[in-house]
Amino acid sequence: MKAQCLNIITKDKYPTKRVTDGLLLLFPLKGCIEVQHFITDVNVENDLLIVNNSEIFRIKENEMSLVLYISSDWFHEQGYSFFEYQYTSNLIQSSSVLLDALLNLAKHHLSQTLTNELFETYMFQIVDIIATEAKIDVNYLKQQTDYSFYGITGEMLDYVNTHLHKRLTLKAIANKVFISQSNISSQFYNTLGMSFKTYVDTLKLSASIGALLEGKCTICEISDAYGFSSSASYSKKFKHYFGYAPKEYRQLSKTDKVFDFALKNDDNYLIEEMQQKITKKLKKLNVQNNYICLNMKEMAESRNDAIVIQIHSLEEFRYLFEDKSMSYIFEGTQNVLIYCMMDVESIRAAFTKDVDCGFIKFVLTTQVNLAVQIKSSEKVNIYIDEIYSQYKSFLQLHPELSEDKMHAVSYIFNLSTMSIKEIYRNIIKIQRYRNNVRFGVDVTHLFNHPETFKLMEPQLKRIGFDYYFIDNHKLTSPYLNEDHEALLTKEVFKFSNIKKIMNDMKLEERKYYLLNVHNNLLLNDDKMEIIESPPLLMGMVKKARTNFFGLGIDLIEQPDKKHTLYLYDRNGFRSILGNMYERLMEKSNCNMKAYDYYTVVNHPHKITIFVGDWRVVESENAVDDEQNIQIHINFKDITLRRAYVIFYETISNVYGNIKYAIPTQLRNNYRWSEECIRKIEAYNKPEFSVFEHNFEEETLTLNLDYNTVHIIDIYK
Repeated sequence: MKAQCLNIITKDKYPTKRVTDGLLLLFPLKGCIEVQHFITDVNVENDLLIVNNSEIFRIKENEMSLVLYISSDWFHEQGYSFFEYQYTSNLIQSSSVLLDALLNLAKHHLSQTLTNELFETYMFQIVDIIATEAKIDVNYLKQQTDYSFYGITGEMLDYVNTHLHKRLTLKAIANKVFISQSNISSQFYNTLGMSFKTYVDTLKLSASIGALLEGKCTICEISDAYGFSSSASYSKKFKHYFGYAPKEYRQLSKTDKVFDFALKNDDNYLIEEMQQKITKKLKKLNVQNNYICLNMKEMAESRNDAIVIQIHSLEEFRYLFEDKSMSYIFEGTQNVLIYCMMDVESIRAAFTKDVDCGFIKFVLTTQVNLAVQIKSSEKVNIYIDEIYSQYKSFLQLHPELSEDKMHAVSYIFNLSTMSIKEIYRNIIKIQRYRNNVRFGVDVTHLFNHPETFKLMEPQLKRIGFDYYFIDNHKLTSPYLNEDHEALLTKEVFKFSNIKKIMNDMKLEERKYYLLNVHNNLLLNDDKMEIIESPPLLMGMVKKARTNFFGLGIDLIEQPDKKHTLYLYDRNGFRSILGNMYERLMEKSNCNMKAYDYYTVVNHPHKITIFVGDWRVVESENAVDDEQNIQIHINFKDITLRRAYVIFYETISNVYGNIKYAIPTQLRNNYRWSEECIRKIEAYNKPEFSVFEHNFEEETLTLNLDYNTVHIIDIYK
């Protein structure tokens, strides 16, 4: 038999279409498929994209891709509701099983060995996975939909979606947003690739499909519910877009429903290439995904691993130079920036009252990058006339110290409080007084106004700031919407809104730092935060380093509900991130290679493998009784297969998690002495073991525990 709902598309581009009465699966067999999914461009290479019922999409670039249309009937026949949900591949845990079924379906389809029994087996297997693992309640998504990011187009879209029950016309929209009808038509077509009329008609018809198939309403009632002038008008438009009258469509079986594409894949050589690609993809799927083959020739230099430690008070600053246990934060690496996020006047008061010059001695004698924020020209004068003068006095009393050798102190200006000209004048003023200084600028204000950002781009380039800070908490469209903390973690890590503006500004050579990295609850676990999951922390750092030069995290958890990631909780206990910090920073300035669920770092004296449990990343859920699986490690180069000393470390909810050791309520109800904290910290460490292993004799096999990060050091 022939699967009518399956296509292999090979044209470069396809026009905008809307999916109705089902969903589409898109999977590239060759190259990358670029899809405009609604308004956002999505690049898919080794993954699956789901286009939901009523969503529009346009294929902008394609080489060879599988497209499977699954009508709602397949779901209903298996006892699943369909129209109450939308579906995302980001939630699918059994992705390898789903892709295996999809590829085998295509394989049998091309070889003409697809029986009706095989067809239904594969289709129901795919439907079961999507219906059980990929669904999100439609009402939940509606709460999160934020059209404001799309400007005036967003206003029009929001109006359309909230007035589907009315008769929508260009005139009504024009009166609402104060734009001419012709302008609206051109905006719709330029942005969405379809006319306003087609967009509205197909959206209304798509929204009506559920009620039509349910059969409880008459055609006339459905027509009234979705703002059509009459049942005749509804039926006419339905047949125009779908090829069937509404009553005829109700009678169609699940195999009769198709999604049309203009194809050009009948040539024998194309069919042969498709079969080869599918076979290759299937072979790759069948390779164990828990086998790590160390290829040392793939290593590349790591650059984007800087951390910004955000301190909010003088008390936190004092902890840094008085508490010896915190010295690990800035020792041994040049990639840590201590950012004083308090006012310069507070620093002045501290320096003035500091009889022993502890602050000054700390800055002058410690290998630390220190940044202070300057909000006005008056603050610059305070620094030059008062704080800097104390530096000079201290240096005169300690001739063994040289200001030229002092680690850089940076000054961070803010474009929301100072003009670019004023900032430049202050930079010149500071440079007259001292050398060895760096300058940064907080560009959050410009990210909230991209048009202004574009105009200022040449001036920013001419000044050549060392740091570009983006404060997530001050963004009008933050990478994590504060009103909806339970967004998909994988979606959070894409930083889509920020990346779009960064790409448009053409300042890629600059060092962007993302401040206030958000610590949110998992979607499927309303008790666990990112900071309590080592694999998610490792995944966040891995994703972020591809987009930003550095990340901003708090030294100590803040009580003002900012939900930023932190190294210490408010009682002074190290978080899991605090325990992982030293190991994560080891990657700085080393050769490394990041893979799907592990990262390999080549140090001068050892090879380190960071392995994160991909199951918690896929499911976004922490379950204690998940079955452990094994990972197998060996070298690709046979000459490297010999005996090594192994240092093996495990960081999990048990090992290194203070919340597991001491419940939150207990920690918050008592005042803990420094001595008690130190004793508890000494015990609350990752689990480790040291042993010898000969890779020539066998692979190194380890148990990968659920919700853990395993760090394996192979000493050379």
